[in-house]
Amino acid sequence: MKLKKLISLILVAVFTLSLAACSGKTESGEGSSQPENANMSGNFTFTPDNYPRMGGSLANLPLGEAVTATVLGVTREEADELITFEGSTTDNYKAIIDGEFDILLAYEPSEEAKKYVEDSGEELEMTPIGIDALVFICSKDNPVKSLSVDQIKSVYKGETTNWKDLGGNDADIIAYQRNTDSGSQTLFDKLINLGDELMDPPEGQRVGSMIGLLEAVAEYDNSENALGYTVYYYLTNMESDKLNTAKILAVDGVDPSNETIGNGSYPLTNDFYVVIRSSAASDSPERILYNWICSERGRQLVLAENYPVRLLEK
Repeated sequence: MKLKKLISLILVAVFTLSLAACSGKTESGEGSSQPENANMSGNFTFTPDNYPRMGGSLANLPLGEAVTATVLGVTREEADELITFEGSTTDNYKAIIDGEFDILLAYEPSEEAKKYVEDSGEELEMTPIGIDALVFICSKDNPVKSLSVDQIKSVYKGETTNWKDLGGNDADIIAYQRNTDSGSQTLFDKLINLGDELMDPPEGQRVGSMIGLLEAVAEYDNSENALGYTVYYYLTNMESDKLNTAKILAVDGVDPSNETIGNGSYPLTNDFYVVIRSSAASDSPERILYNWICSERGRQLVLAENYPVRLLEK
């Protein structure tokens, strides 16, 4: 945590200078009640009153807090009060179309969300700013250490039903799924790509929240036979205590990490995005913030919050 705070302080210190260099203007900040790091251009200053309404996927909450705290020069706790990261990823895409949000930090939109955008006649502008991974988890008591993508597909088709067929104990596999409008289910549908072959889960094995799925795999009765999935960042950075009783499985022999996700050797990865409406004016607060998040300075903040990023080609 100390390292994160140090990096954040460094980013705050260079924030004004770097933005002023891009705009070709400088401001001393004298006579202003706003902190220097809130200065986004030569003639625009963010305040809590004009700050864009920000929402997004739950796993992007730490990034949303970091961006907001840096731009406004407030604490993380104060930043959290100004943003809304709740509900499903699909709900958040609907909310920006409906004008409830001005900017999102969000994972891949579901097919339902894409159709909602298309039917609205509005267009969204999306830029990838980081990368995450779909990871599969089971109990630490389970002897299985790795699954292949083909084995995962067989389980979720309903073809493989016993752990012994995967190198584990002679026990039925309790394969949990997420709700269809969640970001992690969207990743599952895209990356595992079963379509109509995805089995209907038995009653109680479709879980409506990421924390609910983690608890089902890590803590509930008979959890030693459970299998589930979530996104890497959420588990390892926001709910890492669940790894006291659960473990992340390698896929095709590769363990997920910031490095293997960033270099593509872990097979189940996907970008996450900063999103605004395409109609946002060039001088609007959301457009100014969007451009900053897309810049190298935004990338450095993503790194400071320990999100994986695609490794740049040298």
